[in-house]
Amino acid sequence: MPLTERNIRKGKLFGIFAALTWVTIWPLSKLITTNYSSINPFFIAFARFFFAAIAIFCIFLIKRERDFLLTVKNHWRLALLLGFFGIFGMGSFVVFSIKYTSSVNSALLMNSNAMFIIVFSLFIGEKITPAKGIGALLGAFGCYLILNNGFAFKLFSSTTMFGDLLAMGASVCWAFYTVVGRAKVKNINPIHISALNFFFGSLMILALTFILGIPATGIFQPVPFLTMLYIGLVPTAIGFTIWYYALEHVEAGTLGMYQFLVPLLTAIIGVLFLKETFTVFTFIGMVAILGGVILTGVIGGEKPAGD
Repeated sequence: MPLTERNIRKGKLFGIFAALTWVTIWPLSKLITTNYSSINPFFIAFARFFFAAIAIFCIFLIKRERDFLLTVKNHWRLALLLGFFGIFGMGSFVVFSIKYTSSVNSALLMNSNAMFIIVFSLFIGEKITPAKGIGALLGAFGCYLILNNGFAFKLFSSTTMFGDLLAMGASVCWAFYTVVGRAKVKNINPIHISALNFFFGSLMILALTFILGIPATGIFQPVPFLTMLYIGLVPTAIGFTIWYYALEHVEAGTLGMYQFLVPLLTAIIGVLFLKETFTVFTFIGMVAILGGVILTGVIGGEKPAGD
C-alpha cells in the first residue's frame, strides 16, 4: 500500500492499539496464578498461543490463503526453531515469572530484551554502535536495580529474585527469537510464520505438561478459561496481526516507541488494581531500562521486539 498520510496515521493507531492489548497480558495472567492456584502456569502459556494459532488458521481458511501451505512446506523447520525459543521458551518463562514476582517486574524485565538483541546480533555480523553499547549498559543497570531492589549488592536476599530471573530468561529467549527471525525470515509472510510459531510452540508446552505429568486441573473453570481465551485471541492473535499491519505503514523505530506503553501501563495497573509494591528502585530501574531500549532500539537502529 502507498505510504499516504492516511495510511501512516492508521498504522500508528494500529500500533498503539496492539501495545495496549499487550498491556493486559501481565495483570490477567497474575490474576489467574493468584486466584486459581490449581491451574499450572504452563497451561496459561499453552492456551495463549494455541488459541491464537487456531484463530489465525481460521482466518487463513476463510480467506483461502493457499500460500500458507507453501510456508508450511518450505519453512516448518524454521518455525519449529522459532517456536521453541519465541513461544515455548519465552511464553513459559513469562507465565512462571508472574507467579513468583510482580507483574510490574515481569513486564519491565521482559521488555529489556533490546540489550540482549544487540549481543546476539554480533553473531549475524551486526556491529555495536556507541548508542547500542551505552543503551545495553543502561538497561543492564536497570535490570540489576529491579532484581536487587537497591544499589547495595543483596541479590540473594530478594524475595522476588526467582521470578525476576525467569522474566530475564523470557527476555533472552525473545531476543534470540528476534535475531534468528531477522536473519532467516526473508520473503516469508510474517503472519504465516508467526501462526506456525504459535502452533508448534504451544504443542511443545503441552507435550512438556504430559512428560512432567502435570494435571490440567481447573483450566475449564469459566473465569480462567475465558481469561485465557481472551489472552490468546486479543493481545496475541489480534495484537500480533495488527502490529505487522502497522509495520507496513510506519517505520520500526517510530512504532517501537509505542511498546514503551507496555511496562509503564502494566506498572500502573499492578499498583492500582493488584496492590503490588512499586519501590523507588523499581522506578529508577524502569527509567534505566526504557532509556536503554530507546538508545538500542530507536537511536541505535534496533527494532524493539514484541511481547
